[in-house]
Amino acid sequence: MIKDSELITLDEMKNFYHEDIDKLLHKILSYSRKITSCDAGTIYLKENKFLVSKILQNDSLLNSTTNKLEKKLNQLKFKIEQDTNTIAIESIIKNKIITVDDIYLCKEFNFATAKSFDKDYSYKTKSILTAPLVNASLNEQIGVIQLINKKDTNGKLIPFTQNDKEFISMSSYFISLSIINITKIISTLSEHNNILEKEITIRTEKLTELANKDPMTKLFNRRYLQDITSHIINISNRLNNPIGIMLIDIDNFKKINDKYGHAIGDKVIISLVSIFEKNIRQSDISVRFGGEEFVIILPNTNKDNTLKLAEKLRLDVEKQNLKVIDKIIKFTISIGITIVNKKDKTFESALSIADKALYKSKENGKNQISFIEKH
Repeated sequence: MIKDSELITLDEMKNFYHEDIDKLLHKILSYSRKITSCDAGTIYLKENKFLVSKILQNDSLLNSTTNKLEKKLNQLKFKIEQDTNTIAIESIIKNKIITVDDIYLCKEFNFATAKSFDKDYSYKTKSILTAPLVNASLNEQIGVIQLINKKDTNGKLIPFTQNDKEFISMSSYFISLSIINITKIISTLSEHNNILEKEITIRTEKLTELANKDPMTKLFNRRYLQDITSHIINISNRLNNPIGIMLIDIDNFKKINDKYGHAIGDKVIISLVSIFEKNIRQSDISVRFGGEEFVIILPNTNKDNTLKLAEKLRLDVEKQNLKVIDKIIKFTISIGITIVNKKDKTFESALSIADKALYKSKENGKNQISFIEKH
């Protein structure tokens, strides 16, 4: 599950509108580097047929040094054309995330600029993750974010992970949206101040909807799920990885509410969410889909692993003794499962299969898991 600390908050997004483009890009890059635990990074923006380096961050260099380097890099332009063997150009042309574990062992791309930088500043560039920034509404690339030298908790340089790729892929929509919005605001501020204020309000409201969470469980809500569904399909296709979907329903929840009251019913829901949090990964997405119905999205997860996790959740719920004042409440869950793959044109079609699987679990006696294979 993506944690609160790993999300760009609504307040941060609001602040982006009131600051210049460089401050925005530095915030985005700092945020991305923090989540992926890397030492350095750059952001390039597309200007006509060129990629232009806009900002640089490097924790191993003095701030004064990176500031001077930034000014030099701003003067460099990289033409967007085929067969340059440049990783940033390849990423934007092919519209895909590219990772390299060690640039000195990689023969696919030309890292002459990075190697020259290493020599001049006694640095050692190793791993790189490069991802396109895409204007989703126009399906058009606006730039590239590049992260450099991932580190483990001991400071050792390690390759970027699948979770890093999924995080960047999921975040690229918000990053691009922020850049597009601030660019438009800067370009028209002097002439259209009143219009901009209205646009800011509208966009802030949209971002509020995107960031909405269920107030009781703090999980993402149904509206958020609807807003990211097309992006989920794009991720599955781009990375050529399956995505597991679990649709979960609390069995006989109405009887629990009728017998013990809605306050205890709420505690049952909260206890179930606690079990989710203990079992799912950082990259997974939990959604409160309805009153007692939940959706869990599992990126890069095949059928076997989805079934394994579902059974773990089911058993943990079944074994739980929820103590509320002087009462011990026991409850169970039913789960419907399917897998998103390239055959799925929409996320909704995959979710409908999971719904049929959930109905099958209910019909067969509840407290069980059903999987329906798509043909």
